[in-house]
Amino acid sequence: MNINNSPTTSANKSHLNVINALLKISSLVLSKLTLTQIYEKIHEIIAEIIYVKNIAIFLYEPSDELIVFDYFVDEKDSVIIGTSMPIGEGLSSYVISKNTPCLFTSAEQEELKAKGKISHIIGSLSESWMGAPISNDEGIMGIIIIQSYSSNHMYEENDLQLLSFVASNLAIVLQQRKFINKEIEDKESLESGLKLIKKQNVVLESMMKKLNDTQDELVQKEKMASLGNLVAGIAHEINTPIGICVTAITNLHHQYKTLKKNITNNTASDKHLDYFFEDVDEACTIIESNTLRAAKLINSFKEIAVDQSSEASREINMKEYIDEILLSLRPILKKLPHEVIVQCPDNLVVKTIPGAISQVLTNMINNSIIHGLNNNDKGCIQITIVKENDCFVICYQDNGKGLNEDEIKMLFEPFYTTKRGSGGSGLGTHLIYNLVTSTLNGKITVQSEPNKGLRYNMSIPIQSL
Repeated sequence: MNINNSPTTSANKSHLNVINALLKISSLVLSKLTLTQIYEKIHEIIAEIIYVKNIAIFLYEPSDELIVFDYFVDEKDSVIIGTSMPIGEGLSSYVISKNTPCLFTSAEQEELKAKGKISHIIGSLSESWMGAPISNDEGIMGIIIIQSYSSNHMYEENDLQLLSFVASNLAIVLQQRKFINKEIEDKESLESGLKLIKKQNVVLESMMKKLNDTQDELVQKEKMASLGNLVAGIAHEINTPIGICVTAITNLHHQYKTLKKNITNNTASDKHLDYFFEDVDEACTIIESNTLRAAKLINSFKEIAVDQSSEASREINMKEYIDEILLSLRPILKKLPHEVIVQCPDNLVVKTIPGAISQVLTNMINNSIIHGLNNNDKGCIQITIVKENDCFVICYQDNGKGLNEDEIKMLFEPFYTTKRGSGGSGLGTHLIYNLVTSTLNGKITVQSEPNKGLRYNMSIPIQSL
């Protein structure tokens, strides 16, 4: 930037130069330059016709009563661009409160201070100071200030009129930039919202396909009766978040068609667009949270369902896997007042047959709910897992009504049940015994007393990696 700061007075200013300068400033309204570049250009143009070695442009925030240093060039003082400070009671505050251009000599500035019209002079005292408010019909947006520290460069009324013209053009530039920035922001927000909606639709379609595939797979894996209840419970659980997502996207589509119609009819307003953006934001939030919830349920359901139909071994984190099992049983557990407590090291990783573990714990929990805790207002099931040498030990216990000695002796026998005639098959505990001893090559013992709950202890060898 080449800024000429040679001494000039009103007498020797070229009328033509002034007109050209004003035209250049006016043309900046439609400029594609950044706001900082526009400030620099204004500084350069003014310097062609007036002494302007010291210039400042402050933006005013009336709600917070702050001024922000948006442009600042000064011989004596310095500030960081973007710094904000309270409006205070200095010369800038005086001009903003009057909402009129002002021109002061150093003596006049001191007089204003002496009369209490300003509280203090911010920065170095200048010989000649003038400021013009940057304002429009909506109010004051800021102030532009030019000052001279030399008595050889004293500003006149003509200079103040020129500064007022610059301020009025700056107001147009700032308003225009505000509209442009708002338009860009709104467009980006709309595009982002639409992209997110499309992405969530793809996720929903993918999850629905996974759910259908899992259901088809479960139909072919009916050898375990417990899977029937699992399918029904999970399907109901997943329908809730998916139904919420469908409602949200349907409402958003309706709002989109309404907005499109208003735009076509040239009846759309900023308020219509604001309402639409609010609907987009709300729908995106609803869809995102519910698709994540559905995805978690589907992944848990699929993993447990596949494991229960397979005898393949793999490495698992026991704590995480038991959490998955409990999540798959959530449709049953959430309807009951009972509590399930899991105590297991977070880093316990073993190689075993997950499907067998899942079936054992699922049957144990179902048996506790149906047989042991059916009379409890609030029962407790506790699952504890620890590693001992080359085995991991699972201790399962409830605080239900328990068993007597004769019932314990018959517990693992096939078709033995205390719920004969009430839907009990008598195969649940027999299946548990076979899974632990045959499939997992482990050992299982049971302890119980009437009204003191039931406890299973299972020792299962860890397979070699």
